[in-house]
Amino acid sequence: MTASAIFTLAACSQDIIEDTPIPPKINRGLDPQIFAGDIPPAEKAAVSKWINEAVALLKSPAFETNFARASVHFPDVYVSKTEDIISSSLLMKRLKTQDPRNPDLWWPKTFVVLDGEAATRTQDRFGFGFEGSRKATAGPHPKEPVPQKTGQIEIGRLHLARYTQGDVVEKSCALNTMVHEISHTLSEKPDRYWMHILDSQRGITPPRGIFEASYFIGIVAQCTYLEDVGRIDTADFETCLLTFSDPSLFSRFRSLACDDFPDTKPISPLGWLRP
Repeated sequence: MTASAIFTLAACSQDIIEDTPIPPKINRGLDPQIFAGDIPPAEKAAVSKWINEAVALLKSPAFETNFARASVHFPDVYVSKTEDIISSSLLMKRLKTQDPRNPDLWWPKTFVVLDGEAATRTQDRFGFGFEGSRKATAGPHPKEPVPQKTGQIEIGRLHLARYTQGDVVEKSCALNTMVHEISHTLSEKPDRYWMHILDSQRGITPPRGIFEASYFIGIVAQCTYLEDVGRIDTADFETCLLTFSDPSLFSRFRSLACDDFPDTKPISPLGWLRP
């Protein structure tokens, strides 16, 4: 799940500025503006529910509390090629648009669309749980003339199937994915959609043990959800983080683990299934 390709497209147009730009309505605070876009009516209600649950999770006191807990163990995160590594506590300030060094941070209106055909359940637990498009990208809205002021998240129907048909752990993975993409909608330019948080790009990766910011945000949200619904105990929160994204092994989301924990199976790296 990388935003680099779309960022490159946006970067190509950075010198194209309207003669009389109209500044958008600025949405500040930790308040993403995410809506279901051009989606078939049969799926639109489910996608809207998914979006609303992800945004509510991001804005919840439990998320902020757990973000602070996770920051004790992971005090630094990779935020972009340009800026490289910042503190986790500073990342939270930026999500809340409260960093005085970045006064232009805001949340542009962004629309979610789906990719691929309807996903189908797999017969074993050694894969992703469902067969279907795993696409997940975010960027400026492709149909809007530059400079774009709205965004688009394109997300595969495998993730929707996890949300609507999966068990509680698979649903938590779908929330992780949605929150991860939402984090890419934080803009750092006041008059356009210009992603502030970028995944690492080819040839540029954070040091071992450092989370990429978008994955850190997503995994904290996922484990907060699992704690909220009683699937993990508070004491198991850190173990949950490392189950689905351990930056000492890999800095990204371990999507293959999403169907490894059916029923009440303890959530732990010891429970990973391998073919």
